[in-house]
Amino acid sequence: MDLAILLKFAHVIAAVLWVGGGFTMIIAGIVLAGRSTAETQLAVVRATVLLAPRLFVPFSVFTLASGVALLFIAGWGWQPFTVLGLAGVVFTAAFGALVLGPSCERALKLADTHGAEAAIPSLRRVQRVAMMDYAVQFAIIFLMVVKPSWSDFAVFGGIASIIVLAALAALRPIPRVTI
Repeated sequence: MDLAILLKFAHVIAAVLWVGGGFTMIIAGIVLAGRSTAETQLAVVRATVLLAPRLFVPFSVFTLASGVALLFIAGWGWQPFTVLGLAGVVFTAAFGALVLGPSCERALKLADTHGAEAAIPSLRRVQRVAMMDYAVQFAIIFLMVVKPSWSDFAVFGGIASIIVLAALAALRPIPRVTI
């Protein structure tokens, strides 16, 4: 077994832990949204904030670094799946660090100062934006598996459409619930 195979395995494991861990947190938030108290829902956010520097950030950095190393060690070069995958990983890692992380922390501060119920609308916005981020991550995974060429316009159009639709869904106004 050569270095490229071992590095590819490590790259895939890191991506699974990063993407799978975050996806699990999103699903937990969605499942708990209609079935639990505000405090229980915020526990998922607290766990996410706790896991971010210990799981999401290190594995996203390792996924990025091992992917770049594979460009050269495996001889993949600057093919569409490597260029777009690299751009996607940089985007989603930055988005997590600059948008999702601070948004989760703001929701928790709001809960600490005004109570858990006051933080729920903010929490819903974070969940929706996180789903948009995961549309990008799933697009990256699709690119890594399919490995399209630059002439596969339908593949790129489909990926772009899915990401745009996810962004529109995430950014639409949240309906106000009146009791």
